[in-house]
Amino acid sequence: MEKTWICTEDILCGVNEPKDKASPTELEKKHIPVIEAPDRVKKDEPFEVRIEVGKLLAHPNEPGHFIEWIELYCGDTFLGHANFSGGASFPKASFTVKLSHAHGPLKVWDKCNLHGLWETTKEIKVE
Repeated sequence: MEKTWICTEDILCGVNEPKDKASPTELEKKHIPVIEAPDRVKKDEPFEVRIEVGKLLAHPNEPGHFIEWIELYCGDTFLGHANFSGGASFPKASFTVKLSHAHGPLKVWDKCNLHGLWETTKEIKVE
């Protein structure tokens, strides 16, 4: 007999976002990446994007529970990656990027070794 797996409430299945963005749970606050970047940028001019996981509520940073990595995209275009290890660094990253056009919002994924993949987006306009 073949089993069919359906992901509904499993945080390790798929990409997690807060179910209620206005009132995230404690688990969500610990894992949601916070993006600091301008709302508008000039075409082909460098700008900084800062990302912090655990800004809303501190995320553990120990060998058994930590943020493994953070990735930055604009739409589906990869812009940057930062690795972390338990107890060695805090889950913060800064990237200097430039865009020739907006092909989607800034998108950040972070990966917790225990609680899976988390995503946040921020609209950005290229002028």
